[in-house]
Amino acid sequence: MPDLASLSKTKLIFFAVTGIIILGIIIGISMLGSTTKKVLSTAPKELTVWVVGDESAGFSDIITGFKARYPDYKNTEIKVTKFGNYVDYEKTLLTVIGDGNSPDIFVVNSSDGGLLESKILAIPAAIINPDEFSKNFNKVFDGLLVENTEKDTSGNNKTVSGIKGIPLGYEAMGIFYNWKLVRTVPHLWSEIGQNSLPLSSDTAGNTDIQTPATTQDYTDMMLGLDSKYIPGASNILSLFFLQNKIPSYAQFIDTNANIALDNYFSFAQKGSPSSIAHIETTMKDLNLTTVDMFVRGKIGMIVGYPSLLKEIEYAIKRAGTENTISTLYLRTSEIPQVSLDAKNDINLGEYNYFALSSLSKNPQAGYSFLAYLATGEAEGKYLQSFPMYLPAQRLQEESRINEAISKDYSRVKYRNFMNPDVPLQIFQKGLKNEYDSYFSAILGNLKKNSKDILAGAMKYIDCNKKHLIDGTAFEEECKIE
Repeated sequence: MPDLASLSKTKLIFFAVTGIIILGIIIGISMLGSTTKKVLSTAPKELTVWVVGDESAGFSDIITGFKARYPDYKNTEIKVTKFGNYVDYEKTLLTVIGDGNSPDIFVVNSSDGGLLESKILAIPAAIINPDEFSKNFNKVFDGLLVENTEKDTSGNNKTVSGIKGIPLGYEAMGIFYNWKLVRTVPHLWSEIGQNSLPLSSDTAGNTDIQTPATTQDYTDMMLGLDSKYIPGASNILSLFFLQNKIPSYAQFIDTNANIALDNYFSFAQKGSPSSIAHIETTMKDLNLTTVDMFVRGKIGMIVGYPSLLKEIEYAIKRAGTENTISTLYLRTSEIPQVSLDAKNDINLGEYNYFALSSLSKNPQAGYSFLAYLATGEAEGKYLQSFPMYLPAQRLQEESRINEAISKDYSRVKYRNFMNPDVPLQIFQKGLKNEYDSYFSAILGNLKKNSKDILAGAMKYIDCNKKHLIDGTAFEEECKIE
């Protein structure tokens, strides 16, 4: 018969061990619950996003979609702040970054040249696979792929792939033309203005007949002026540089840069001298642009991105009761080239991409938001709100290429800005704002020769790069001369 004392002792040990196990389970469950709460509590109260040009209200559907896909952030406020232009945006952003603050996510222009690009964190391959990105997005975005060398745990070098940021659309150059004045846009720039004859009606009232005339009250195209009169003048000039094999401001010492600038200026003289002088005088006296003169039938063609359609609509409103271009006559065509050799064809592309700030206090939430922006769902919502952009992802391209950009202008087509047979290239401005401001100020000055203008551009941009990027040569004053 077992000893009662030892039996009692055995029971005590059993109950003690059981109690410890039960207590451990209770503590474990408690810890698991607190850990779960801790993970969820890492979702920030606010995630800040800064954009340029795009209306902040247009991001509401994207924010809704993001929270549906990432429910951990359902209570996070995604605060989108909009700036009207890149100059104000960049100035404000650099100021807050200098103070040690920053929005979590901000946009960087593709021609930035390193100023804002140096303030971001690349998206790791674990978040977005670079190979998948390259496969899904237009080739113009390959410049967003990066490879850095880092040390592994053994101290050996390893290559780490990543992506600078996520684009949701891009812009490319095309021609808007008045079919009443110009029936076919030439393939070559050199052919523009050669056969400009005013349209006249025959006795039956047809306007399809071009008859010789000694006077002409319009010109086919007018360039050669600054951005006060030509919206996007510096971008049009960038196109001329690219098509003459100048991909960067750093190559302005090349002879082809002089040729490109001379070609741009040539459109300030092409056509009837009297009509050009009259148009220029009217613009300056009434503070109008080439877009105003285009909708009033005084210029046959204008160059720009799809978003120029907004300016055209504003110009039609400004014209009031004057005879303006009709929806029937407003049409688009592909950008002209400098030669008939198709292998030399090229068009200018430009875009903003969303990137994570290196100062973000919410990097995980930021990476999750960027991962959502990389989906076809997010891009579809974005293009629905901002239809003037061309689609960044290849699947979206296929669905849009034959559509009209606006239901109000059925002959303004996406395909004229996104021909897959014409490669897109980014022009490297060095510093976007400084490049644009320099040429905005200098393009109207036909008294300076091309060589001096280009040398001045390099000097001005390099001076600002020393100040803004390198943090050197502050004793040197950066002036537009």
